[in-house]
Order: sequence, then structure tokens, then C-alpha cells
Amino acid sequence: MTLYLPDNRNPPFNSMPRDRLTWIIIPLAVLGLVLSIFWQQQEAEKARALAQLNHIATPAQVSPSPTATPLPQTEAPATSPAAPAVPEQKASLKSEVANLHFSNNRGGVNVVELLQHRAEDDNPVVLNSPQAPGIGAIARNPNDWRDTGYTLAEDPVTHAVTLTKDAGNNIQIAKTFSVGQTAGLQDPYQFKLAIKFQNTGSTAQEVPGFFVSTGSAQPMHATDRSTYTTFNWYRDGRFQSVPVTWFDAGHLLGFLPIQTSPPHEIYSETGDHIMWAAVADQYFVTILQSLDKSGTQVWARRDPVSAEINPRAWSIQGALGFSGFTLQPGETNTKEFAIYAGPKEYGRLSRLGGDLNAVVNFGPPFGFISQILLTSMNTLHAFVGSYGVAIIIMTLIIRLLLWPVQNYSMKSMRRMAKLSPIVNELKVKYKDDPQRMNQEMMKLYKEYGINPLTGCLPMLIQIPIFFGFYAMLGSAVELRNSSFLWVRDLSQPDTIGHVLGFPINIIPLIMAATQLWQLRITPKTGDPSQQRVLLVMPIVFLFICYNFASALALYYTVQNLFLIGQTYLTRNQAEPQLTKPVKAQAVAKKKSYR
Repeated sequence: MTLYLPDNRNPPFNSMPRDRLTWIIIPLAVLGLVLSIFWQQQEAEKARALAQLNHIATPAQVSPSPTATPLPQTEAPATSPAAPAVPEQKASLKSEVANLHFSNNRGGVNVVELLQHRAEDDNPVVLNSPQAPGIGAIARNPNDWRDTGYTLAEDPVTHAVTLTKDAGNNIQIAKTFSVGQTAGLQDPYQFKLAIKFQNTGSTAQEVPGFFVSTGSAQPMHATDRSTYTTFNWYRDGRFQSVPVTWFDAGHLLGFLPIQTSPPHEIYSETGDHIMWAAVADQYFVTILQSLDKSGTQVWARRDPVSAEINPRAWSIQGALGFSGFTLQPGETNTKEFAIYAGPKEYGRLSRLGGDLNAVVNFGPPFGFISQILLTSMNTLHAFVGSYGVAIIIMTLIIRLLLWPVQNYSMKSMRRMAKLSPIVNELKVKYKDDPQRMNQEMMKLYKEYGINPLTGCLPMLIQIPIFFGFYAMLGSAVELRNSSFLWVRDLSQPDTIGHVLGFPINIIPLIMAATQLWQLRITPKTGDPSQQRVLLVMPIVFLFICYNFASALALYYTVQNLFLIGQTYLTRNQAEPQLTKPVKAQAVAKKKSYR
């Protein structure tokens, strides 16, 4: 693509040749990339050391702010003596994919161990924090989760655990958790919760509005981006995702030290027929789905993660709220839930219905491309058994489909390169009249039947695919712990070591080198300063991919190698001929005489 960059005649640039300015910008960009990554590593180490010295509070040690905004339609807990201590009882339920651990003083599921997914310490991945409310805990005010004092009963025959207590005013609460065939659910990562309210007295009783906890989610790795830790909810086709960064104070342009809004203590929204609420990290999610779709409110709060896991990260906990109701003597009212606690597998969640797959949030505007790429990657993996090989094959297929477009673009660029001497003459001739220069250049291209925009066409097609890959690979739980060559985990950077605290990631460096190679052999169509500006592009992509999933850098490296091979093949073809299109000559009609 040939673009005219007008001379900047405003000081101080008028005294600096553009070539020299270009060679200053490129090293500065490289230096900025190196320093930014090094700074991130150093800051993380400092934060860990500071956390160990100061013993940063875990969520259990952090009390709700006294200035927290009161929730709409929520009554504060009545002041009453603390309930007498009840000896702790524990139980567990085991399905084919998970272990659910219960405590009578947590009001629900303490933690969920996922038996088929391993954490960095090679132990099972654990969902929910022991310091957060239990999954299925209930409270009138979600800022005060005191759902304790249950009697716990375990039934190994029906694979169920029941928590029962007297809530006062002759209201008895019984929570039954079940797994397997007893639960009657579609997926092994699901379990069922039934909360039964019963009036055991002789007069009608009001059950006030209450919230049911989703538990909490937090980053799995020190390199996880904060925007992946989210609270999500869904009603009537409307999906909302709230990252932990939503609670931060707003700043001008997002980063300037000029605050535009205060930080938020809580997130709360109301609505009719809320179907489900969820907390999620980058690869796993806990979804609390109301089977009668009767939710009326959602709530979320974030808490600092303990220093041992990630001193700079936050966890997020949430809840789904319900309206109160009246119970006549002897009457019961049961709320039933299907709870999914497992990986964010798009295909699995799609089969469950209820738009649960919305939690795999690829984001606009290329989300549909991400879905196609994810389906294609999983299909190829089923045949080859390696996600690394699947990514390579998928990349080659994409490039083969784009071969005609890329080939046409390269031929056009070679023809434009042949016009470079004439173009340079025009630039010298009309250097004081940029508008006339552009007019003459466009006229020249038109005379030879060349469209200068054809060089941009492959890039315009490639950008949506790249960002589709970016979003897909950032959410594909299938890549966790998937090895390829020296890469231990395709969902993480392929760090092989550190030099002075700086991580050495091999594939992004190979990616940048192949991109420079590809730029070097591409036909040159602009002036030298414009060509050197293009050298900044490999640095930009290196910055994007360096600390991201190594699978993304693998995709881009394979693509670069394919383009290099295609470029050499195109160069070996016959030189294009610069001929002006023959205009159709008007043929004069012969006059007819009678």
C-alpha cells in the first residue's frame, strides 16, 4: 500500500531528517517494550515480598466498609444476640469429575475440587475460596454472610447432603445438595441445590427477601489478566459481565492521575426473571442457575487475594437475590437451582442451554470468529491429539484459503515497485505541492491499471482473524496444561528462564524475527522512511504476544513462515509487465445512403 506522508515542517522536526527520526523511534520502541516487561516482573516480586512482610489480609480478614452503599430492596440484618456456637460438621460428595466439600457452619459448598484439571502445584483446581461464603449460602444482606448453625446429614445412597436449621419464627430451612443421577442434570459438572422453607408453626409467617451465594472466583495464575475475573448474570437475552476492575476509581482516559469517579464498594442491579448469576476466572466458572427464573436482584463484591497466590490480584464473589413470600401454617416453598462448577468449555455450556455459554465472553466485534476458530481447533485436536499441531494445521488452512488474495496483492505490489522511479520523480517535481503530487500519483496508477489499496487487503482480512485468535486463545480452557515441544502450557507464556528478572519467551522472539524477515523480502512500494516505519510493527506484535498465551505467538509465527514461503514463490514467477490498458477505440459508424 502506498501512502503519502507529508513533510512536517513544524519545529523541531524540520531540522531532523525523517530517516534519522525513524531510527530513533525504533530503538526507543524496543527499549520501551523491554523496560515495561522488566518493570512488570520487578513490581510483582516487590509486591510479593511486601505482602509477606505485612501479611496482606485475606477476604476473611476484610470487613465490609461501614460506608458501603445500602442495597436497594434489601433489609439490614436485625440486631440480635449471636447464635450459639455449633460444633463443626463436615461432609463431601464425589462425582465422576469433582469433589464437593461441605461444612454446617458455612451454609453450603466450601470448595469444589475439579479432579480432571490440575493447578500449577499439580493439585486439583479448586473453585471457591475457603474465606468466601459457601456456594448456596443464604443471607438477607449479602454484606453479612452469617449462614451458620446447620445440622448436616449425609446420604450415600442418594448421593446427597442436607443442611437443616431453625431460622426462627417457626421457619425451618433445609438445603439439599445432590450429584449424579439423583440430581437429574445433564452434565457431570452440575449439581443440584434445593432450598426448602417450611412454616412449622400455627400462624402465617413472612419470609423476607434473601440472597443465595455463587461463591467466589480468583485468578489461577500470577500472569492472569484482571479483566478475566468477573461476575456475570443473565436475564431475557441480556448478558452482563462485571470485571474486578469495575470497582476501581475512574480516571481520565483510563490511566491519567485525574479521578473522574470514586471506587465502588459493591455492584448491584435489579430486574425481573433473572435466570442465573456466575463468578468466573480466566478458565473456570461457577454458575448459580434458578430453575424457575425467579431472581430479582444481583450483587457482587471484590476482595484481595492472599499473598501466597497473587498479592496484586482480586477475587470476586456474587449472589442472586429473590423476593420474599408468605408461608401459611404447614406450607413449604422450595427454590431449586442447577449449579455448574467447572471449566468454561464453550461446547459443553452450549449443550446445557439457558445461554450459559455467554460466560465464555469472546467480546465484540469478532466474537463469532472466535467461536468458529475454537470449534475448528477442537475438531482438529480430535484427529491429531495435540493442540499445538491443531493450531499449526488451522493456520495453514486459513493461509491456503487466503492464498489467492495474498498472491494478487503481492503481484500488485511488484507492479507498484516497478513504478517507483516514476513516483520518485513526481515527488521531486511536486515537492512543494502535495495535493498535486497525490493527484499525479493517482493518475499514474490509473493509467497502468493499479489499485494502490490492494496491498492493504490482506491486512484488512488478517486483523479480524488475529483478534479472533487473541480472544479465543485467552479463553480456551482446552489449552491449559497442553504441552507442545518445549512449551509446558500453551495457555501461558513459554518462559524457559529469566535473565536479571526478565523472562525469556522463545516463540514471541521467533515470531518477531520471522515478521522482520517477511518485511525484508516484501516488494518495497513506499519511500525509505515509510519502509522503516513498518519495522515498528514487529515490535508492536511482540509487545502484544510476549506475555500472552504462547499459542497466540505460535499461530502468528506459523503464519509468518507461510507468508515467507509464498513471497519467495511469487518472486520466482515471471516479472510483471507494466503496460497501459488498451482503451477501446470508438468505431465510427458508416453513413448509409439511400
